[in-house]
Amino acid sequence: MQKAGKSYRRPLAAALLATSILSSSGLAAAQEAADKNLGQDIVVTAQKRSEALQSVPISIQALGTQKLDQLQVRNFADYMQFLPSANFTAGSVGAPGNTSVVFRGVATDGGLILSGTLPTVGTYIDEQPVTSIQGTVDLQVYDVARIEALAGPQGTLFGASSLAGTIRIVTNKPDPAKFSASYDLEVSHVLGNGTGGQAKAYVNAPLVADQIALRVAGWYNRTPGYIDNKFRTRRFPSSGIVQENSALVKKDFNTSDIYGLRAQLGIDLDDNWTITPAVTYQKTSWNGNFRSDDTKLGDLAVSSFYPEFGDDSFVQAGATITGKVADLEVTYAGYYMRRLRTDQNDYSDYGYFYDLVAGSGTGVVNNAGRLIDPSQVVRNRSLLRKTSQELRVATPSDKPVRGIVGLFYQHQSQNETNEYITPGFADRLSVPGRPGTVWLTLQDRRDRDYAIFGQIDADLTDKLTVTGGLRGYKFDNDLVGFFGVNTTYFGTGVRQCLGRAAGGGPFGVGIAVVPGSPCTNLGILNPDGSISPKRAKGSGVTWRANATYKFSPDSLVWFTASTGFRPGGINRAGTAEPFGADSLTNYEVGTKNTFLDRQLTLNLVAFLQDWKNVQVTYQPAGGSGVALVGNVGSARTQGIEFDLGWRSRSGLSITASGTYVDAKLRSPFILFGAVTAPAGQRLPLTPSFKGNVVARYEWPLGNGTAHIQAAGVYVGERNPVITAADLAKTGVLPSYFLLDLAAGFTRGSMKVELFLRNATDERAQFARSARCNINYCGPTRQDPVGEIYRLYAQPRTIGLRFGQSF
Repeated sequence: MQKAGKSYRRPLAAALLATSILSSSGLAAAQEAADKNLGQDIVVTAQKRSEALQSVPISIQALGTQKLDQLQVRNFADYMQFLPSANFTAGSVGAPGNTSVVFRGVATDGGLILSGTLPTVGTYIDEQPVTSIQGTVDLQVYDVARIEALAGPQGTLFGASSLAGTIRIVTNKPDPAKFSASYDLEVSHVLGNGTGGQAKAYVNAPLVADQIALRVAGWYNRTPGYIDNKFRTRRFPSSGIVQENSALVKKDFNTSDIYGLRAQLGIDLDDNWTITPAVTYQKTSWNGNFRSDDTKLGDLAVSSFYPEFGDDSFVQAGATITGKVADLEVTYAGYYMRRLRTDQNDYSDYGYFYDLVAGSGTGVVNNAGRLIDPSQVVRNRSLLRKTSQELRVATPSDKPVRGIVGLFYQHQSQNETNEYITPGFADRLSVPGRPGTVWLTLQDRRDRDYAIFGQIDADLTDKLTVTGGLRGYKFDNDLVGFFGVNTTYFGTGVRQCLGRAAGGGPFGVGIAVVPGSPCTNLGILNPDGSISPKRAKGSGVTWRANATYKFSPDSLVWFTASTGFRPGGINRAGTAEPFGADSLTNYEVGTKNTFLDRQLTLNLVAFLQDWKNVQVTYQPAGGSGVALVGNVGSARTQGIEFDLGWRSRSGLSITASGTYVDAKLRSPFILFGAVTAPAGQRLPLTPSFKGNVVARYEWPLGNGTAHIQAAGVYVGERNPVITAADLAKTGVLPSYFLLDLAAGFTRGSMKVELFLRNATDERAQFARSARCNINYCGPTRQDPVGEIYRLYAQPRTIGLRFGQSF
């Protein structure tokens, strides 16, 4: 439930007022410390070169190590709040790691389905793209040098799935020059709910002086629960059977645990060549449902009738090699990632509402032919394997003409199993070989990407630089396997099996090509009786052109025109057509400026983007039961981004950033001969305005330094979906303001901080959806309310942090 009023004004004013009552001696000492930091700038590698942030003529925001620590950024949701050009949404139960990112409004839905669309935003950990249909890898943000957020298509240097932008998580590297270490401890309590905490540490140890170093970082995080699983009963209309969840009633049942380890070895082979092998492992485990059913159960409550839990683990291993051949800088990056996600979710709403609206419960019987509880539980298993390699060569960055060329290859495979199970379901009605399984999806997908790219920068004068870049790409994606039911229901499943007669067994069991499936109904039947995957191929060129004029070392203006793309793919329904690539053309003009001896920073960007052949997920009329993807219509997004920073010599710093976006359809989405979203409809998941402000004050106290900080984030209204009929059922996500407060003290190598996250206990809604087809599970004539679930920010949380460095 949205909190009334704007109670955040009072604590924010108090925090700022405190900065005006400090002693004059404290101000003088703080000025001396601040003077040492003035003029410093974050170094980024957004253009595959090391450059000062304020010198890069693109729309980029960077959160460095110090800023990440000050903002207490722990995970994906935390840093997304402070990237005003970006937004995100989560999967059906809101569990960790099941999220998708949006830049500048380029989105049509938040769906993460097998053989769905790839994300519109590319995500990188160091040099490896970790983008996949599983959603964003939620790496714990610890011992991270910076997070770079590049808005707009990055199709030249980053390629596939950087259609709307790119996020780069750059970790700290081993330092052979000196030993360093640190540990941090935290305990936190969601007021009125659960208690959690975290422990993390790193060690950087030179093994051979000035030549070899090992850096190891580890972390553990316990997130407390705040959603209650409440007692509930409901009667199924067809059978009269009563479903209840008394055995599962629990307070604060949506807990999660994350632990991980990263090890990197830095080896300087000589003065020119360095190799950095690295491995990262992380596992996330959770229990419960992270969404709330406010309309029927009240604040922060849900009723799950089956246990809900999951695990998400990944390992990333590889190496980056850098060096010089003559005066050419050479970089090779080769990485492998394996990600396994398993979960079990309650799908009772499907059985209840389909029975309520359509009487489907009359067909749900046991082996004796008696009606049973038609509710379902879903078990999912997704295994992703990903390999990427990139080789690039750059000319010296201090030359008036400089360039970079490279080759890129990526291969990823994904095995997906989705079982919808009704306990006690008749064997003769179940998917063959899987008693109780009403529906099965078991498919193998492979995506291959190839690219060659290049970019040239030329200084036409000492003030004017022009840039041109091209990327030639090719993608080859395929899908094979099984989807659907047995032979007794609508036309999906075993009755569609390819080569059934040649299979030699009932339901074509003899020709199964995906282990564990009863047969194959998605693929191509060859003349010799073998089955090949269905394939989607494509190729093309993306480009970028830029002109930058530097009025002075502290002021520049630029104009950019660029394009991006997202590969097409195969629909998991066997008879559906493949969907093609979509593309984005971006035009932007921007300026970056620092004033008053680098105390004041002001950056502005205006952009216009045209999105064509938009990939849209939809539910076919008459229902094969499978969500499909098609290319429909076009859209345009336009807006303004700004960054403002003030760093005074008195110890006070204030930063503010925001984005205004007008993101709408240019042509209607027409599906099944009907307009499902009219021209002018707002694109979903993106507010008209998102902004943040951070105020921090530091002053001497005794033998140390004290600080207070207030960080606020405002997000405007958003549409959760694109189609007009569904939007009428979900309603609009309301605007919200989140406020975090902190106060701390640092003395020598030790630091302590007291914090209050979501200080006003705002019910900030991140997502809103039904658990099944909203035409059944949402508001209907039979149930005007339906079940619409809301994903909220964590409620007011108080905590204490302590850390020490060596």
